[in-house]
Amino acid sequence: MPNLNDTMFARPPVYASAEDAAALASLAAGAGQTHPGGALLAEEVQRLTVGVPKDVSYVKLGAWVAYRDLRTKRERHVRIVRPEEADPEENHVSVLSPLGAALIGLPCDAIFRWSGPDGRLRAVKVLRILHQEPQP
Repeated sequence: MPNLNDTMFARPPVYASAEDAAALASLAAGAGQTHPGGALLAEEVQRLTVGVPKDVSYVKLGAWVAYRDLRTKRERHVRIVRPEEADPEENHVSVLSPLGAALIGLPCDAIFRWSGPDGRLRAVKVLRILHQEPQP
């Protein structure tokens, strides 16, 4: 019988196109210790399913995603971008941040749990994947 913690922390599948998978692998390899989400992204790159069926919607580089932080219950809309495009004022989150690394590749309704740099448990749920910036 599986341990409750194993079930609770089981990571959902993550997806990427062949092009995005190569870009993500390159970013993860170059991140080293300079980016707080670099190690998490490297772990997720190892789990990627490449060549996704067209009917599967997932968080891609450049996509807007609505998610809920399950600890704070706060809902946000962010765009997952390359590190050089990150801009907190525009809600552009680097894929090399812990949040960006957690969200990349997730399908709708997926829940992802991880320990943050401070050791606290984080958990997010993908609510919607948007193809354009959400309107206020």
